[in-house]
Amino acid sequence: MIFKIEAVQRKTERKSDLNKLRKEGFIPAVVYGKGIEPLDITMDKTEFMKLYKKSFNELVFYEVMVGGIEYHTLLKERQIHPVSREILHVDFMVVPHDQMIELDIPLKFVGTPEGVKEGGIMDVVRRTLRIQCLEKNIPQDIEVDISNLQIGEAFHVHQLPEDKWNVKDNPENALVTIQAKKVETAAAPAEETKAEEPAPGATESQEMK
Repeated sequence: MIFKIEAVQRKTERKSDLNKLRKEGFIPAVVYGKGIEPLDITMDKTEFMKLYKKSFNELVFYEVMVGGIEYHTLLKERQIHPVSREILHVDFMVVPHDQMIELDIPLKFVGTPEGVKEGGIMDVVRRTLRIQCLEKNIPQDIEVDISNLQIGEAFHVHQLPEDKWNVKDNPENALVTIQAKKVETAAAPAEETKAEEPAPGATESQEMK
């Protein structure tokens, strides 16, 4: 999937300048990559979020247009506000056509496991896989056939068929597991006991907020 977005070059020197841009409805960003000077840019927040919300669990290229020049990029990093969860800053990495790059590709699980048909529960451990390849060989997603998995079995990275990319994740990492359904048992009635008083100086632990 390819999205096109317009941006303008920015010259911000202070943190207050960035905060002002955000209040005015813009997102500061940077375009970087091998062989080019990092380019500070600003883009319309509304337009970017429309595109961004369409890209969940999919590999998306962004064609960023700045001053008549188009940059073929991937969204590499996002800075998120810890409370509001608003996107504060974005990094776009220019994708070289003739060099190997590393990136995370969505996994697409295909088939219904035999273990699930027998009452087991499927636990998805990983939803992306890190690979290294040329730009022309980047897959939209990686299919994982899990139809033969039985209860107690898992599908590991090393079980994936070879393709036009190098897998960078640990070969022993599990991608999905099939677990037996837990059987609930009735608890035996407990004998009535006198509540113990807390030891001197002891307090109840509280979760940090």
